[in-house]
Amino acid sequence: MRRRSLLAGLAVSTAGLAGCGGESSNTVTPDPDDPVLLVVTNEQAARATVQLTVARDDGSTVLDESVTLDAGATREFDPGIDRPGQYELTAAIEDGLRRTITLNVEAGDIRDGSNYEVILRDNSVQVTWA
Repeated sequence: MRRRSLLAGLAVSTAGLAGCGGESSNTVTPDPDDPVLLVVTNEQAARATVQLTVARDDGSTVLDESVTLDAGATREFDPGIDRPGQYELTAAIEDGLRRTITLNVEAGDIRDGSNYEVILRDNSVQVTWA
């Protein structure tokens, strides 16, 4: 008798969790004080101009900016990412170096304000998640 009561109670308690396992692909409201950011740092010895483009997987562009940074300078960009999905980030330095990477942004990244670092170096463009 106890076993039946225990099993019945277990079934009822887990039924309430149905549908709670995944995140929706709908728009997520980012914290206005901590949005997803692209942080661009110029670690080159000289001034550098970089073109940043971020596009959703449907092809729509969410960021298209060009900026010139002095050596050692950093600049933040808010691309306005407000929904989970894949985004293509391209960072192209005026001298011809470029990097294109797919960002897999999840709902938690948006809520928590995850950042992506774009580091301009003399021989490469590095993208990291922070």
